[in-house]
Amino acid sequence: MKNLKISAHIPLYLKKPYSKKKLKNFNRVCKSLLSLSNKSQIFVHTNQKFKIKNKKITYFCYNFEKDHPFKLTWYCRKLMKSQRNNFDIFIYCEDDILFDKKNLKYWLKYKNICIRNKYNLGFLRFEINKKDKNFYSTDQIEQSSKYLNLSKKKYLVLANSYCAFWIYDKKEFNNFIKTKFYNFNWRWISISNILLIREMAAVGWHGENMNGLSMNRYLATIVPFQKNKLDSGSLIRHLSDKYANIPQGSFGTLKISQISHKNLNKFLPLTFFDKFFRRVSYIIYHLLRFNLKRYLKKNTLHKDLRSGIIFK
Repeated sequence: MKNLKISAHIPLYLKKPYSKKKLKNFNRVCKSLLSLSNKSQIFVHTNQKFKIKNKKITYFCYNFEKDHPFKLTWYCRKLMKSQRNNFDIFIYCEDDILFDKKNLKYWLKYKNICIRNKYNLGFLRFEINKKDKNFYSTDQIEQSSKYLNLSKKKYLVLANSYCAFWIYDKKEFNNFIKTKFYNFNWRWISISNILLIREMAAVGWHGENMNGLSMNRYLATIVPFQKNKLDSGSLIRHLSDKYANIPQGSFGTLKISQISHKNLNKFLPLTFFDKFFRRVSYIIYHLLRFNLKRYLKKNTLHKDLRSGIIFK
């Protein structure tokens, strides 16, 4: 593990005045990534110039005269593609995702058997609630009810594959860059032109409807059990803790201990019709979600104007 050549890319968008917490989290992320291997290298894609001197961290500064700032999450892909034969492992993560040695050991242990069987080894992004100190899943908002067995080991099939992070070995990454999902065409992104840009970059190659309705690269995203609990190596820390501590509660998220349903059913790959129905449902949900957010924002503004309240 010490001699693995690791390329880690991080998008870092900063607004003035700079958030001390954001920079602190970013520094923790870099420190952890560099500790993975003696040959780890970090490439930061940002909108601000840095004078920090570290031979293992390279900064690339961009302006956004033509593109929306959200597209910063895609700027790393050209460079990553040029590195395809120079590294053993390729990582993309947001600036507040803490990936450590335990996570890497977990991935190295299980990723090959998953890939051979057309499954993606999953990670669970979690946050800590300040009051109850429990771990909450940032992305799993419903219990997972399916399981499968690989080489006599039990795995949970995650209801949501997203974790704002992806990692692939050289072979898998070289296959990824040949697909349309690596070099994305933005003409048909959405009615808003910015909806889900960051999420689509961070999902990598294991999004649910990738490669069309007839086939997927991965049949599902799975996490192994260890003594009836999900393997702790799958837990990656979301340092911002912004969802687990909002006033309404935990934003509909589940405690890590609640992700797996008690009565699991055996997983069967989705049929064409299952995929079609889920795809249509997904599109309708996000179109309604976008329009509802725009409607609420508009009406809130009108209400504030009527009451003489202006927020700056």
